[in-house]
Amino acid sequence: MGFDIYGTNPVMREINEDKYPTFNKYNKLEWKERTKLFKDNDKLEDKYWKEYNLREKENCGTYFRNNVWWWRPLWNYVCGSCEDILDEDDVNGGGWNDGHHITEEKASAIAKRLFELIDEGDTKGYEDYHKKQADESNANNKRYLTNGGKKYGDGWDWNDSYPFNVDNVREFAKFCSESGGFEIC
Repeated sequence: MGFDIYGTNPVMREINEDKYPTFNKYNKLEWKERTKLFKDNDKLEDKYWKEYNLREKENCGTYFRNNVWWWRPLWNYVCGSCEDILDEDDVNGGGWNDGHHITEEKASAIAKRLFELIDEGDTKGYEDYHKKQADESNANNKRYLTNGGKKYGDGWDWNDSYPFNVDNVREFAKFCSESGGFEIC
């Protein structure tokens, strides 16, 4: 499961399509056809996805994605850092991928706050704290298994499964700043 975040009125830049010949050639194919072609050609697939990602970055307000493991700590950080921006419906809506809408004004305010926190070092401090918690969780899980516990049993600590880093926050902040508001799907 993942979270797909779509900009509702994103900033759109003109893209020089000549920079993306592999993407343009193979993006026209049906997904199954493309998958079949790429199955035997890793270099071609790598080039396609590299161009896809570069092209997407040119219009970073259109789409942002995280799997559930990355999204939960990111959204928790956003909610904790933006208590004066987000209301209870926003906080709860961000925990589900059912289309909750964040307005353009709130998205801009979130971006501004996240960039400030990154510049101040707060986000890096939270990353370090989060990493320490994950390391402790990992150690506890190893002890749990050593003492006869079952993997993913009642004593399992999931904190080591949820990554967090500054780069992901920065990418989300960029997205927010150019999204024109967004929907969490």
